[in-house]
Amino acid sequence: MFNAKQPIEKDLPSSAQLLKSTIIAIIMIVILFVMVILPAEYGTDPTGVGKLLGLKEMGDIKMSLLEESQNESLQESEPFSIFSDSVEAEKISNTINEDEVEITIEPGKAIEIKLEMKIGDVVQYEWRTIKGGLNYNLHGDGYKGSKKSINYKKGRMVPSDSGELKAEFDGYHGWFWRNREKFSVTVILQTSGDYIRIKQML
Repeated sequence: MFNAKQPIEKDLPSSAQLLKSTIIAIIMIVILFVMVILPAEYGTDPTGVGKLLGLKEMGDIKMSLLEESQNESLQESEPFSIFSDSVEAEKISNTINEDEVEITIEPGKAIEIKLEMKIGDVVQYEWRTIKGGLNYNLHGDGYKGSKKSINYKKGRMVPSDSGELKAEFDGYHGWFWRNREKFSVTVILQTSGDYIRIKQML
């Protein structure tokens, strides 16, 4: 059998050489982080190299998608009301409500208005546009975590609709409108019946 050749002490790196190699490695990591990772992941480009390599654009896209995702989560968990807190408090104490909402939708934009309802609640509704038609979807979503959803009715380039809405489960039930016209369209919604409050979700 052959014996492995033992390294000669002079061939081993000294403490100074090890320290130098470690410092060089740390510097390279920092340079890589600043020039590549920061612009590619966070859209931050302190040296300008990321922009030249196209990495900053990638990072900007990632941060934009992250921001949109956070905004969507916030809208789902905390929908904001189109009415004041005092009006909402009054509505909670009296479940029979009547409301009229008028909103203008810019070309290519969308809005969503929903009623917070309990299962079995019934609402009479009517909506109409002042001019033009809207794509719409009358649907419902359960409270966060329930994973419940339902589509009641939908249409394309519709100027008006009316009927009765009965909640299939606890949650938010209402209308999503999108304006595909080349001009602004105003929609007027009237509701009457059993619901806790009316909210603009989008």
